Order: sequence, then structure tokens, then C-alpha cells
Amino acid sequence: MKAFMKYHVAMFMAAVLTMSWGCASNDDDDNKGNGGLTGTSTFQASQQPQWQVDMSDSQERPQWAAPDPSKYENKMIVMLRLQDELVPFSTDDDLMAVLAGDECRALSDRGGNAQKVYFVINVHGNSSESGDNFRLCYYSGGLKQLFVLDTPQNTFFNERNVGIDNDFSPPLLDGATKYAVKTKVTVSFPLTNGDPILTENDQLAVFVDGECRGVGKAGQPFTVFTNSAGERGELRYYSQKRGGIFIAAKRLTLTGEPQSVTFEF
Repeated sequence: MKAFMKYHVAMFMAAVLTMSWGCASNDDDDNKGNGGLTGTSTFQASQQPQWQVDMSDSQERPQWAAPDPSKYENKMIVMLRLQDELVPFSTDDDLMAVLAGDECRALSDRGGNAQKVYFVINVHGNSSESGDNFRLCYYSGGLKQLFVLDTPQNTFFNERNVGIDNDFSPPLLDGATKYAVKTKVTVSFPLTNGDPILTENDQLAVFVDGECRGVGKAGQPFTVFTNSAGERGELRYYSQKRGGIFIAAKRLTLTGEPQSVTFEF
């Protein structure tokens, strides 16, 4: 079991915590490649917007049953810190589980406080098993949605204790089940008159049919959620220095493949 544990979490930690994203871009002309341009943009004076993706759903709380430890050779202890973006929606109905196929191998209620929410789970397994079918599953009581990180995104084991000495916070939003397609978008900006216009309060957002589907910062990959591949997204940028919102003329084509674009003014 120790060898089983040690082999698999190295892959998990590398995949979940240090994911690398390739670059591609799509626009109205269906051009593909690195460094796509959004074209010209329009401007609207505005206060700082409160952009947010509506992640609420109506999924029922899973009826997972805690595993029987006597059926397994060994276990590992994992302390998970809930992703910051999900903390405001955490309730006493939250559940964190590890599943192997349809079998529950770990189950935990939440702990911590209003600022940091933790789950301590005992993951059970046998030395004959492969970690490739293990899934990390989180049910948000406030959002009534299940978040699932499947393999190979989270091939799960390496050490017997994970997250005890350092915070371990998997990107559970990437496993949202409300939306079928998640597209990583990275937006960069040219210099304006030789000076960057960005400030800490600036924001980016992608809207689909008038609904916010992704919020992020310049130069940092952020997730855009869609119901199907090929939906078109409107890129918006709030500039504190300019006191308003720039709306890119060209739409993004959201396919699930990572995109890198340069916002043109």
C-alpha cells in the first residue's frame, strides 16, 4: 500500500497543483494560435462592477456511506483546505469524499472557520489497486452543486499524510458539474503610451448571452464555464484608471481548449 500511495500522489500533486496550460486562441475569424487579438473595443463609463459566476444549482446532497476500514489494507490522512472562492457558500451540509468507481473510500464533514474551511479525510485502499479511478468529490451545501476532480487530474496518492504541514487546496471549481465545458483563458494587455494601465482593482470577465461565466485578472489563467463547446463569449475589462468597462469587439469561441489573447483598445 505504501508503494501504491507514494506512486500516485506525485502525479496528483504535479497535475492538480502545478498544472501547465497550453495556448491557443479563437476569434470571429476562427483564427487559431498564440497571441490572438480581441480587435477594437467599445467603452462604457462605470463604477467597479460586481462580476460573479452564478454557480448555484439544485443537486441533491449525495448519500455517500463512510467506508468500512476493516476491508482495506491501509489508509492515508489528507487535510484539504477548501478553495477560497467556494468558502462563502460553505454550510454544514458540505461533504468531501474520495470515490473509487462508485465506492466511497473517504468521507468527511467540514471543519475550520468562516475564513478557512478544512476537511480531514482518511482514504482507504489496497495495494493491488491502481489510483487511476479515484475521484475527489465535494458537495457544496450553499451552492447545492457537486464538484468532481477526475483522474488523471488528481491521481491521488504519494505520501501517507498530505496537507498536514502545508495547505493543500485542490482547484475544485475546475470540477464543477453544473457546466459541461471549462475553458482556461489568459488575457494580456499592450502598453498604452508606454505605460501599463492595470491596477489591483481591475477585473476581466467573459459573458455568454449576457450572463457572467468567468471572472479573472490580467496575465493569470481563469476558468470560463459553458454548457457546451463552441459557445461564444464577450470579453469585458474594467479599468479603474479609465473609470469604466472596455468591451472587446471580437468574441471568444469557448471550446474547452486553453486560450491566450491580447486585449486591444
